[in-house]
Amino acid sequence: MKKHLHTAILFFIATFLSVAPVLSQQTIVNLPSSEILPLGNIILKESTRFRPFSPDGYTSITPSIIMGIGHNIDLSLGAGATIDSDFRTKVKGDIGLKKVFFLGNSTRLTVGGSVSPSFMNTVTPDTFAYAHVTQKIKQSRTSITAGAYMSGKEHFFNTGGVVFGIDQVLIPNKLRLVFDWMSGEQNYGRMGVGLKYRPVPTLSITSAVIIPNKNSENISFNMSVSKYISIDDINSILRRSNDEKNSL
Repeated sequence: MKKHLHTAILFFIATFLSVAPVLSQQTIVNLPSSEILPLGNIILKESTRFRPFSPDGYTSITPSIIMGIGHNIDLSLGAGATIDSDFRTKVKGDIGLKKVFFLGNSTRLTVGGSVSPSFMNTVTPDTFAYAHVTQKIKQSRTSITAGAYMSGKEHFFNTGGVVFGIDQVLIPNKLRLVFDWMSGEQNYGRMGVGLKYRPVPTLSITSAVIIPNKNSENISFNMSVSKYISIDDINSILRRSNDEKNSL
């Protein structure tokens, strides 16, 4: 029993601390979620993905900001740097927009997309668009998402597939088990399984294993940290700044 417990603890720590393209939007794991920000509120997010068990391994770091701009629309802006095993670096932006339609108390329709222009080369930006429906089951505290997507790697939309996701509350307001899958063997074709932990109401940490659909590719690990800032927090910061200026 002690041996199995020790192994489980080591696996959890290794997964949680392990940190490849990453969307700057709010996501289940890989798939943009149906969560939406109130007008004026923001999320500061940092996502890191690491593929250690492969000759073509890489590390990708993507800081971003997500803003609620009203009418149930989020705007996200990010910039990701990917460093391969030969220490070559690629830098791409990520500009995303998401709109959520509330179809009753428990059902949401989400549509959105993003473009990721390269900062290093003159190439067509990566493109991504999606639409999905999320059904929340209050009795079990489960959210189920299903829909479709289109994408293009340095190309306008030229491939696509279906998406599926589950978000299961384990401990209310603290811990959730998350899973999503996107079909296909191209850039977005992968499965993600992980945990979302909220140590305090305004901070969320997601740790996940990413398993590509393509058999020739190896698994990677992802960690993201998101800090929520409300409009009240912003106003408080501005007031303190003004008070400090007036006191000089």
